[in-house]
Amino acid sequence: MISDQLYALAFEYKKTKLWRMLWDVQVFAVKLSDGRIGYISIMGGGGSHCALGLYIGQAGLDSLRCIAEADQFRMSPFEFHENIIRQDCLQCAFEGKEELSKEELEEARAYARANGIRISGKNAYPQFVRYKPSCLPWPLQTQQEQEDLCEALSAAIHMAKLLEGHRPEDLGIRRIDGGADEIVLLELQDGAYAVSKIKALPRQPMVWPEPSNCNEIGLASLKKIRKSGTYECEIIQFPDPVQNGPGEAPCFPFVFLAVNADMNFVLPVSPVKSYLDAPEELLNFFIDALRKEGMCPKELLVRDERTYAFAKGFCAKLKIPISIEKDLPALDEVEMDFVRHFSMSEEEELAEFVSLIGEMMEDGIGLGELPPEITEQLEQVLQREDMPEDILDQVEEILCRGTQGRPRLAKSDFKTVKPKSGQSYVISVSLGTGCYRHIQISGKSSLWRLHSAIIQAFGFDDDHAHAFFMDNKRWSKRDAYYASFLENGCRTTDSCTLDKAGLCKGKKFLYLFDFGDEWTFQCKVLKVVEEAVDQPVVIKSKGDAPEQYPSWEDE
Repeated sequence: MISDQLYALAFEYKKTKLWRMLWDVQVFAVKLSDGRIGYISIMGGGGSHCALGLYIGQAGLDSLRCIAEADQFRMSPFEFHENIIRQDCLQCAFEGKEELSKEELEEARAYARANGIRISGKNAYPQFVRYKPSCLPWPLQTQQEQEDLCEALSAAIHMAKLLEGHRPEDLGIRRIDGGADEIVLLELQDGAYAVSKIKALPRQPMVWPEPSNCNEIGLASLKKIRKSGTYECEIIQFPDPVQNGPGEAPCFPFVFLAVNADMNFVLPVSPVKSYLDAPEELLNFFIDALRKEGMCPKELLVRDERTYAFAKGFCAKLKIPISIEKDLPALDEVEMDFVRHFSMSEEEELAEFVSLIGEMMEDGIGLGELPPEITEQLEQVLQREDMPEDILDQVEEILCRGTQGRPRLAKSDFKTVKPKSGQSYVISVSLGTGCYRHIQISGKSSLWRLHSAIIQAFGFDDDHAHAFFMDNKRWSKRDAYYASFLENGCRTTDSCTLDKAGLCKGKKFLYLFDFGDEWTFQCKVLKVVEEAVDQPVVIKSKGDAPEQYPSWEDE
């Protein structure tokens, strides 16, 4: 149960709007009552995830640096993911009521009613969570965590007062990702905060776990197997978390990817949660997998120092050469498939499934030769109203071919326009599950015109900035177009037509409206039509659009 003191400080902190004065990398510190140093990061300056994070000690500060240095364009997907989930902090975040558990929501409302507070606005409910490395955020578990967060919020409230009329630089607050050698420190002395500075300790080098022992019986059996095959290996973390029980924070397990490059074979090694504390478990799973397959490597090529530290003892006992290599093509291919599998949406998985069945039928395999579950799944796809038309068309064609003339289903009545010469696109624009619009628009139209069509289709007021991210990555700098009035030096939406934006059937891109609320629309080109239209037209609409400015209630 969250204390009244923590709730009171959270609501008081929210009034300061400190996120308008500091960026998340402009860190300051507080000396906690027991002498520990906590580093405070204020999140929300970019318009999303308004929160205060308390990172305690050197380990906490280093985890914050990992997040600040994460670069999805420079790092592999696995390395980027690990940097993000290495976060080690306590957070007071402000969320929408749908993000809170039933218990959290009832508790927040009870406090607000008892103290005459009206909870209103977007993301107005305080939520208190603990981030542990390699785990999803979880509710606070101890009284000490609540007390630490109270001290952090008190310090942040005081920092907001210090910054009134000043810039962070005036107080000596520097970016931790900019080489700051000192960090501003607040320390409560005789009921008042004293301001000083402490040295910003450099990031500590990573010490990778090394198994101290292993299954010696299993190792002895491997010595009897003839060595063969070069294995390309790396330790990675699963992108999806797992949970053993309702009382445990979901965590991201580790797996030892071992690919026999000569056979293009992936060794089935079971994942573990305890690699950091007990690497022996993962090593024993690796040994067991080799024994079951009757294999013993003649050479190991590993991606990095972590994997080398993990496997070098194993290799020494079996007299197997091991070396670090950056160019591992067989491993790269497996990892790409791995990332693709976990990053695919349900719609993409269905599209791939339908495409695979279609290819099989083209190769001469009849639908009746496939398991009946396949036909049932295809029938179920046809019943779904949230599927794009191109997928439904493919499914109908497969079923028609499989049943020798099965009648095609009737199409919905679409609004039509007189075709013109030129090219147009049918673009599916989705805002959450079950809410989308299919818009047909001329290829000669600008991205700004598409922006206007989307806003009108969803009934929003065009009173905020917008941007298109053509590589489908929000806030990406690679292929982005912004509203011309922003004057940020980027390419503008009124200067690029759809024909020049690289659109093609199946291409996905993001449309972002209102940089404060960050309404994010998923766009996908369903069809390229060799006909133009004078004006954009909504040819299919599903689901009610959410309110642009909802009136939030505390009940």
